[in-house]
Amino acid sequence: MFGERYFATRERLSAVVRGVRELAEDTGTETGPLADEYAFLAGLSEPFQFVVCGEINAGKSAFINGLFGAPFCPSDVLPTTKEVQWIRYGRREFDERQSECLVHSFRDHEFLLDFSVVDTPGTNGISPEALEAIKTFLPDADLVFFVFPVTNPWGAATWNFVSDVASDLKDRMAVVLQQKDLRNDDDMKVMMGHIAELAVHKIGEAPEVFPVSGLQALEAKQQDPVRTLLYQESGYPALERYVSRKVSGSPKRREVLRGIRDGTAAVLRGIEDRMEIRRNTLDSDQGFLSDIETEVDRERELQAQRLAEKFSGLGEVFGEQAEKAARLLEERTTMWRSLWSLFHKDGTPAEIEKGLIEAVQEAIEGLASDDSEELVDVCRGHWQTVIPRVEERLEMPPPDFEKESQGFAGSKERFSKRLGGAARKAVVAQKIRGMLDSEMEERRGSLRKFVTATLLLVIGAGLFGSLQANLLAVALLVSALVVLTVGLLRARRSSRQLIAWFEERTSACRRPFAEHLAADYQEGVRGFFVEYATMFEGIRRHVADLKMKLKPQLDKWNNLFLELNAIDQDL
Repeated sequence: MFGERYFATRERLSAVVRGVRELAEDTGTETGPLADEYAFLAGLSEPFQFVVCGEINAGKSAFINGLFGAPFCPSDVLPTTKEVQWIRYGRREFDERQSECLVHSFRDHEFLLDFSVVDTPGTNGISPEALEAIKTFLPDADLVFFVFPVTNPWGAATWNFVSDVASDLKDRMAVVLQQKDLRNDDDMKVMMGHIAELAVHKIGEAPEVFPVSGLQALEAKQQDPVRTLLYQESGYPALERYVSRKVSGSPKRREVLRGIRDGTAAVLRGIEDRMEIRRNTLDSDQGFLSDIETEVDRERELQAQRLAEKFSGLGEVFGEQAEKAARLLEERTTMWRSLWSLFHKDGTPAEIEKGLIEAVQEAIEGLASDDSEELVDVCRGHWQTVIPRVEERLEMPPPDFEKESQGFAGSKERFSKRLGGAARKAVVAQKIRGMLDSEMEERRGSLRKFVTATLLLVIGAGLFGSLQANLLAVALLVSALVVLTVGLLRARRSSRQLIAWFEERTSACRRPFAEHLAADYQEGVRGFFVEYATMFEGIRRHVADLKMKLKPQLDKWNNLFLELNAIDQDL
């Protein structure tokens, strides 16, 4: 079929229009003239209109049938067309008389979707009313064919009609010599020369002249596959190339295409502006979220830096438990407990360290629990500042803090356990048990000497008493009593010294203990805020989803833009 290039361009443009309208709706852009797609594309679907004129039995109907490859115009040796017949597409085939000389004929042929045909009565027997009816079709006709039979191409009536309307048709007319199969090639060349001369005489220029055989073309096209040789012999290939050029190059049709292209391009530019704004907004939204996350990072570091303020508190916890341990040490270094320790292994240092570890761990975990509640309050307070900003900026409700965070129960427990474990390690790191064991062993050694001396003096006194050396025995007993008294005083004094040493040592351990907890405290706080930051995941995902949705829209816009530019090049 002829005109493929135009129809391909038309279909491509229609597809672009549909794509642009869908993209406009998807992006919330005003669709403008594309809102009513059917009305906007109505000009594209308007069929090309061919008017066929000629004398009675010139072969007009056979020419039309050969052009479209279907016998929808009756042809016979007798004249069959008595009125102007406008043949158009219709699913239901019927004829509708508009006037005495005009009939609208609807036929179910696919090519009539793109072409309508005006078949006219013979110009040599036409009524004035029919002639006027024909002239009403000429201004809108895309092509007008003047059909002459090869048996008599000089019909005066038709040439008079040609000369009457040619000035208005300009390059929209062509001469067809029908029934070329009745003449040889030499005759046709001569005849075409005469036709050209006659045309110059009548209208001042030589139109396109096509010798054809409608019957041969119809016969060739009705075969499957098409009988190529017969089709070539019919002369229709040259005629259809001419028709294709006219169809594709029709100024009126191209103007319609350009109008639709311009309207579509305008909407496409609007979509571009809309998407650019949307892209900038989403970039800004991501920046907005980054700013909020920076706030969270600053708050996290601020809370982590509060460790400087917590140092004294952490040290105080250790000091308070150390004081309790000192009281236990005082109980374990009384006179009788000290003497008892000389005769069995003393586990006081291990017991004191264990008690100190457990007490400090419990106290630090309690302190961490209180701090974690403060951290929850800090996060809750910050979230209250986030809610109105997110609702205003992103037009979405943020998650509910209590429901989403569930009170940060897991974070609080991990924070408390982490500091408790760190506290155990920090107490052990002070090496209190080893040093206390050493100090107590030195004290026991001193007491052991006094006890040994006292026992030796008592034994000596007993020995000399048995030998009736009473004076010497009494002297030894007095000496034993003196040594014992000195030993007891020494034990009491060393106990006070040991407790003072322990208190001084544990007091000196307060800062190292707190410093030992520093890294774990900071990491615990950071971990707390890392979990808080996960509450922004839904908001980030919302913005990311919008950006992901924008990407295929941008890709689609780019494809539509390139396709519209390609169509523009074709035009």
